[in-house]
Amino acid sequence: MAKTVLITGSSRGLGLEFVRQLINKGEIVIATARNLSSATELMALVDNKSVFAVALDTTCMDSVKAAVEEIGRIAPTGIDVLINNSGIAGATDATFLNTDKDDFMKVFETNVVGTSNVSQATLDLLRKKDTRIIFNISSVLGSIELNPGQGHKTAYSVSKAAENMLTRSFANGLKNESFIVVSVHPGWVRTDMGGSQGHLSPSESITGMIEQLYKLQRSQNGTFFDYKGDALPW
Repeated sequence: MAKTVLITGSSRGLGLEFVRQLINKGEIVIATARNLSSATELMALVDNKSVFAVALDTTCMDSVKAAVEEIGRIAPTGIDVLINNSGIAGATDATFLNTDKDDFMKVFETNVVGTSNVSQATLDLLRKKDTRIIFNISSVLGSIELNPGQGHKTAYSVSKAAENMLTRSFANGLKNESFIVVSVHPGWVRTDMGGSQGHLSPSESITGMIEQLYKLQRSQNGTFFDYKGDALPW
């Protein structure tokens, strides 16, 4: 039976590739983007049968509430998987010495607060199904052990460390309800955010992450791993 998968940040990059590959696997996909009118590649995939698009600004609670109401109408029996993919890099050249308040707040609002907003708001939809997976797209830059302060992307790195803690918080809080909440590093991918020097194409990264998604076990709740399934330290 097809799974119903909700994906945030689906207008381009990894989110759009998630949509494409999950469609090809026969899943029902509800894709979100802040501005659907400019999400031309995404909207070309929408058929309102197995692929739906919903406007969602993860940082705005009015938008989150309206989106969840629409998602509930699209999927009245609930959703199986939430993929929290929305994220921004912020000032990539800013170091710990010159990252300012505005950059910190903007990045945290999307990468941490936005992830929390959507996760909280969709819990009842996830509870309607037995799958109950929250798949947070994180980064190895959020690993304190593997990234001991590289000197740039400070706001992004700190936000991903915080998002990893958010993953653990949800995982621990929901473990008695058989949820699986994980953080996943997609690799260094050639996208608008990752840049042209990335080691992976979006297709390679998403192929790997979907493989890990399909293999998830309850015992993996609260873990951090990469697109190949290799465990990562917090």
